[in-house]
Amino acid sequence: MLHPADWPGRVLRVLRPHPHRGDVIAAGALVLGVAVLMINVRMNAKWDSGVLLVIDALAAALVGGMGLLASLEGPAPRPYHSLLLLVGLALVAASLYRLAQVLGTDHPLSASGTVTWIGLVLVAAAVYSAWWANSAASSLVAGIAGTVTLLSFVKWAFDPSGVSPFRYLLLLVLAATALVAVSWRDRRRRHAVAAVDVSGVAALGLALTFIAVPVAVPAVSLAGRMGAGGPGFGWALVLLSAGCGLIAYAAVDREPGPAYLGVLVLVAAVATIGRPDPSGGSLLGWPIVLALVGAGGVALGLRPRLPLPPAPDAGAPEAPPTPLAPPGGGGDAAEARPPPGRGGAPAGGGVSEETAPIPTPEAQATEPLPEARRSPGDPPTEPLPRETEGESEGEGQ
Repeated sequence: MLHPADWPGRVLRVLRPHPHRGDVIAAGALVLGVAVLMINVRMNAKWDSGVLLVIDALAAALVGGMGLLASLEGPAPRPYHSLLLLVGLALVAASLYRLAQVLGTDHPLSASGTVTWIGLVLVAAAVYSAWWANSAASSLVAGIAGTVTLLSFVKWAFDPSGVSPFRYLLLLVLAATALVAVSWRDRRRRHAVAAVDVSGVAALGLALTFIAVPVAVPAVSLAGRMGAGGPGFGWALVLLSAGCGLIAYAAVDREPGPAYLGVLVLVAAVATIGRPDPSGGSLLGWPIVLALVGAGGVALGLRPRLPLPPAPDAGAPEAPPTPLAPPGGGGDAAEARPPPGRGGAPAGGGVSEETAPIPTPEAQATEPLPEARRSPGDPPTEPLPRETEGESEGEGQ
């Protein structure tokens, strides 16, 4: 019978995903997470927040626990491992939302203070996952959640009257994450890409603050505060530079994520910067500037090409081919060796294999036994003394 003290270890061993079943487990965890979130949406008005909190917490403990218990088979987690961590973090966010309701906040996303502490807990969980499993996906979640937490904290602590402070905060996040990406590009490449993605999200959020259509951002209460006018020269330069920079980074490092974000940022920039003034549209300003810069870049790439200078050894004579040495040797001795069957002697005055005398049985008997054929226990063999010519004649007489 299993001792009660051994139950935690047994449970952990059962919950640890086996690598050869990781894909199946991650697929099931994804479907389970979607089902739990759908239950939260459908039963929000019918079930009590405490019941939903229990469901969310159990699902988060199950999926997130499997993500933390999964074995790290290499320097980076496998896709099923990252998926378990992401689903676990989503369920943790849902659990924190229900916990805030249980604590008395009916609409947690509308209260900046509540969003601040929820964001802090979520950032801590994501940072721990990124550190424990070396997960770049968790780093991305930590960066985005940290950005929202920063905006919510400023709204809760200072309650600024306009949207300009939030724009400068997003610009600060964009610059900071870009510097982090540069410093991590060679040492922690996957986390550097996650930092670039956070920069793209910050740039996209900055572009959305200039859209006249109200955008619901309950965490910082920006709905209804969006500026009706387009961005000035400085903000337009930031948006265009961020969009083009994201696409350039994606092209150089061959990462698709920053390219998608760069396209979205440029689309938002075109929608905000290209919006006509109430007095009417005009080509003056950014349209003509971008057209000139783009045409200049194309013309620079299509300019006539000059012929390249000749190579330094273009007029030198071709080097003679080097003869190859035969397989049995190399050098001059090998080249001077006559071909077999022509009666020539090899270089050095030796005897060729064709003219070498065959040893007689008597000569073989008097030779010592080679070391390679002698057993470890055999005594050393000495050569037998040969009979002299005088002794042979005496015995014959």
